[in-house]
Amino acid sequence: LKSASTQRGHPPSDAQHQSHPTSMSFTRAARLLCSALSCCVTIAVAAAGGMLDTDTVGPACETNLAGVACDRDEVQLLQRDLSVEQRGLSAATASGAAAARSSVDRSTSATSQCVDIPPGYAGYEDWRGSGKMQRMTSFEESCASWNPSAKGVPARPDGCLGPLEQLVGTWVGSGHAYTYVPTLPFPSMRRQGPSATATPWYNETLVFTPIIGTPINKGYSENDHLHGECRVEQALQGVSYTQEIRIGYKNELHQLLHYEHGALMYNAVPAWDTNWTVTRMGAIVRGITFHSYGDYKVVQDGDVKEQLLNELSAFNLDLLSKDKCMDPLGHVGPPQVPEGVDVHIFDREAKLEPELADMHNYLHEPVQLASAVESFTKIDLPLSSVAPNSFLQNAAKPTNFASAIFIESLKDQDGNAKQQLQYAQRLDVEFFQRLDCITCPGLTRDETGCYPNVTKQLDQCFVDNSLDPTCSEKPYISWPHVTVATLTKVA
Repeated sequence: LKSASTQRGHPPSDAQHQSHPTSMSFTRAARLLCSALSCCVTIAVAAAGGMLDTDTVGPACETNLAGVACDRDEVQLLQRDLSVEQRGLSAATASGAAAARSSVDRSTSATSQCVDIPPGYAGYEDWRGSGKMQRMTSFEESCASWNPSAKGVPARPDGCLGPLEQLVGTWVGSGHAYTYVPTLPFPSMRRQGPSATATPWYNETLVFTPIIGTPINKGYSENDHLHGECRVEQALQGVSYTQEIRIGYKNELHQLLHYEHGALMYNAVPAWDTNWTVTRMGAIVRGITFHSYGDYKVVQDGDVKEQLLNELSAFNLDLLSKDKCMDPLGHVGPPQVPEGVDVHIFDREAKLEPELADMHNYLHEPVQLASAVESFTKIDLPLSSVAPNSFLQNAAKPTNFASAIFIESLKDQDGNAKQQLQYAQRLDVEFFQRLDCITCPGLTRDETGCYPNVTKQLDQCFVDNSLDPTCSEKPYISWPHVTVATLTKVA
């Protein structure tokens, strides 16, 4: 049984076995294996070998050789506990406590989500109409029932924050952003980043604070709104965050570039909503809210540094629009400042590297400088919905937002341990008329159906939605907005 729970991370210590709420499942396992050997041993053997089939219901319960009845409900709970343990005690919050369940393969068990309420059971009074209550593992029960005071007493059970425990604290650092902005006669690219040629200088502070309590969502088992067996609850635990990015100049912070407030939540008790383990909700004060979903994984074996570099490289940080008729590098510089005009340092535009930069390099460099990377957790959030305010909905609509957060335990060149947080995010912003949806009298299209150098001759052009059925559905160009940052934990 122990091998099934530790194969994805460091073997927990004896103290961790005693204190972790899921240790109750091992107590249940031991009792069942001793008292109902004939109907339970196959489940335990399969689990210990890493071959547990979570869609298989336990064998029929009769009596074993000792004449002891086998409790079918207990077998099914054991089966589910083991599958959760196998997918889950994956290592490592920053404090070294046994971490949360892994997000890999969280398919729903074929067993019912409901069990009969035991006679005299003190809880769940408002579920008694059906005579059944939600089936939970001991770990899920400990997370769902945590109801502390505002001061956090009693303490949160180990593992209920999942990978988010490592985020708690204050992180500071700098980042790089490439974005396109509306300029005339055609949009142009801007860069923000910490270098002599990139103004404004980009300084970021990111603060994560644990949410004291357990938000609960309620619904019906199997999401069946007519014949649900029992009420089920989804229990979330998480952290709130505040992100502030300002211009830094001569050791002082100046103009606000970005302010965002939000939360990351861990799906501690998913009920039937098992397609994600971490969600991020954010509000950007310019008028954008978003909701992202995804999963996480912990890496601490093998060449961790090389695996981290590969994961960073895998995130899409493409800086060029994919729309038709676009000249990728034709409009990537700031406007020329007339000779003799003195522009304030905060208003200067960044120079762009020849043929753009590979944004992955900004993430690779701090990792390559480390003498060792001991472990990292990747929170991958590829799916999202974005809701802008009325101005941005029409002027510059954001879509296709994706992000990834990397929480890294590493050693610097002097061998000192430190916590590093890196993130990458990309979205598309839709503005300016698509160039393949215009007709320009007097100009000739090339073999691709585009007008060469048309952005310098737009005065006589007009919108022509008859050119492509998608012109009216998506009239504007999609411009990438890409941001990366590297931060260090300071508190």
